[in-house]
Amino acid sequence: MPSLTARLIKRVSRRMVRRENLSPEALTRHLRKTFNHTPGLTLLPRGVRLRTLETGGFSGDLVTVATPSMAILYIHGGAYIAGVTRTYHNLAGRLAKDLDAEVYLPRYPFAPESPFPAGVNRCIEAYEWLLAEGRNAEDIVIAGDSAGGGLTLALLLAIRDRKLPRPRCAVTFSPAADGHCRGPSVDANNASDCMLSASLVRTVSDIYMAPTDRDNPYASPSLGDYTGLPPLMITVSTEECLYSDAQAVRAKAEAAGVPVTWIARDGLFHVWPIILPWLPEAREDVRKVVQFIRDCLSPG
Repeated sequence: MPSLTARLIKRVSRRMVRRENLSPEALTRHLRKTFNHTPGLTLLPRGVRLRTLETGGFSGDLVTVATPSMAILYIHGGAYIAGVTRTYHNLAGRLAKDLDAEVYLPRYPFAPESPFPAGVNRCIEAYEWLLAEGRNAEDIVIAGDSAGGGLTLALLLAIRDRKLPRPRCAVTFSPAADGHCRGPSVDANNASDCMLSASLVRTVSDIYMAPTDRDNPYASPSLGDYTGLPPLMITVSTEECLYSDAQAVRAKAEAAGVPVTWIARDGLFHVWPIILPWLPEAREDVRKVVQFIRDCLSPG
């Protein structure tokens, strides 16, 4: 059974986040009001520091220990329309502390003002900037949630296609991966999803990409060829509309011989691992994320 905290978050999310049958303009306003002003305190572990970076190749936040041994590029969610890096400081702080890491939280342009592929291009620039700054690709992990999970997968495909050095591994929480919104869970889980709805998912796709973009694997990563991609961890709730997206990504990765670590949780909600330190299930599963990354970084 989900924790009391999880049950409370689900109730609040259903009232405050979930919407049905809004126009694109109304949905954009709602998601920006909701995701750009998320409540919460930044509680960084001892020895972890936060600062803002503005360079020619990277714009965003850096959460880091004093002498990091690895880098994480974490791409935040927000339906390709909204979201702020501040929401992820606690998660980034935990990852930085437990993995002796520097965690980069890039800002990227949003639709409808900057539709696909603007966000993908900014993420590619951020990865290239890390390499240009001297980071070893074998010591880089890419991660993201929801739309940021979709951008994570798109970035992995772009890195492979551009023959850039590949990162060590990647983590996605509830990735948005099919611009066509054809997965059976989009409708089947419409009632059980406390945060997303079938109409919200489809309207977001309309806002983010043109119909002609939806077969592009960078827009719909579940359509990509995953040959040559690094090990992948996927978490998803069985109750959410994007459950089928995660299943499709898993199937494509495994078909290409990519090792996949899979966590599917009953009774939880979209991108629950980011709710640190408040949610017990998030604390538990982020420990699994940390172990997955440690295992991938271990020699051999």
